[in-house]
Amino acid sequence: MELINKTIHECFAERVSKTPDKIFIKNNQEVFTWEYVNNITSKMAAALIEQGLKSGEKVGIIGLNSPSWIISFIALQKVGAVAVLINSCYKEKELINCIEIADIKYLFYTGFSENDSISTVVKNLRKNIKMKKLRTFNIEKTYQEWEKFVQRSKLKFDIEVNNSKAKDLSCILFTSGTTNDCKGVMLSHYSLVNNAREVVKQMRWNAKDRMCLAVPLFHCFGITVSLMTSIIGGMSISLLEKYKTINVCQTIEEDECTILNGVPSMFLALVKNPKMKDYNLSTVRSGIIAGSPIFEDEYREICDKLPNIKLQTSYGLTEASPCVSIARYDDTVGLKSISSGKIIDNVTVKIVDLETKKECAIGEVGEIYVKGYNVTQGYLSSDPVICDAVQSDGWLKTGDLAYLDDNNYLYVVGRRKNLIIRGGENISPNEIEKFIKEARKGVEVFVFGKKSEVLQEEIVACIQGRDNPKLEREIREYLEENISKYKIPRYFVFIDEFPKNSTGKINEKELKEMVDMKLEGIDCKVSQIS
Repeated sequence: MELINKTIHECFAERVSKTPDKIFIKNNQEVFTWEYVNNITSKMAAALIEQGLKSGEKVGIIGLNSPSWIISFIALQKVGAVAVLINSCYKEKELINCIEIADIKYLFYTGFSENDSISTVVKNLRKNIKMKKLRTFNIEKTYQEWEKFVQRSKLKFDIEVNNSKAKDLSCILFTSGTTNDCKGVMLSHYSLVNNAREVVKQMRWNAKDRMCLAVPLFHCFGITVSLMTSIIGGMSISLLEKYKTINVCQTIEEDECTILNGVPSMFLALVKNPKMKDYNLSTVRSGIIAGSPIFEDEYREICDKLPNIKLQTSYGLTEASPCVSIARYDDTVGLKSISSGKIIDNVTVKIVDLETKKECAIGEVGEIYVKGYNVTQGYLSSDPVICDAVQSDGWLKTGDLAYLDDNNYLYVVGRRKNLIIRGGENISPNEIEKFIKEARKGVEVFVFGKKSEVLQEEIVACIQGRDNPKLEREIREYLEENISKYKIPRYFVFIDEFPKNSTGKINEKELKEMVDMKLEGIDCKVSQIS
């Protein structure tokens, strides 16, 4: 694929000219055409310019998925401002941290009522002396608040006002808040536009498709793989505020959606819900499953229960806009169930040995390094460990472990930071999780290393559910028969329900804190395996 030099607002203008009267967004009973969104975003852009917002200034957006969120994002792109996308689950201190890191002067938020969680966080924010210069706008009151600005405005928006270039900064996304302090990832128009074009090409999406959009817009999965692909490919969006299985089923059936993207836990929640059979989901023909590892048998189960879907595995990360690899459209279920797809065009991947730092041979596991148009411009952080991820020669150190095959397909095996080192042995948590799932089908498990004075780390296996000594014995016996002794967890900890973040991934930081409490003997008796 040949790369193009276009900004997001230029791509949006092209889409409006091609399909002005086609539906862009459907949200419950509200329907927005491309032309309508173009008109309202131009009014907002003109009003913002008159209010003093300048090209290159950073504007925060915090909120649940809504038409107003999308409208605000596009308006900011027309102005040439930088949209800072903030997790809707953040509390006051986390939000202040983001505002200070990105030097945000304007904050848009989706306040559906005075008492909802986001409105409450913003209300408390205004009382903070450090935030006295921050200007906040409730973007759910679009037709009231913005109309006031528009009526007073003497400007008519002209796209020529925007002098931003393709290589300029478009977005800042915060990532890794569950395991480290949050860091702002800077992404350009160039990287987002071309990455979305690659996904559209590989997925064969077009203006006849309709996407059920249930992933958060403040993540790369939402902004690039969903919203930007819609602008590039012309797909209509059936927008959900957040993921709920029954709402997804209802939306797919009512709107005859053809595309469904999500993290593995979303698809697993869908196919394991007994009510799924009550809905007609046969229109779904394609989708991307990414964001966290998926086990082979779970992937096959999803495909068995959604037989019409071309479900493409993919590997990506926010720092890569996000897509690095994606399964080819006609790859077999067998290949897709074990790989993360083929490296995309115009992007180079090498696998680097953790000790020697030399490039690994085909089939050898090491750290994934990425180079190409999609790599972040850098971080909003002064932390040298964080900033070291983007090398001076353009390579991005991902922290993920994988190997490549002869056909340039990527096989991800885990995270470097999650690698357990016990008595000098490198141990993959994913491998242990796989065997535990073999021992008991359907169990949700998370394995990690806990500091140990003698062996460096001991292995902890967290299992979702109430304490179950019988299950623990079954799993231990299976492991003793099938894996090396040094890989068998010392601790088995049962947690009633794993904490999850807004995308459905396990909140590792919170889960480890819960495990620490249990290992200290709080609320639970923990079995220790010698």
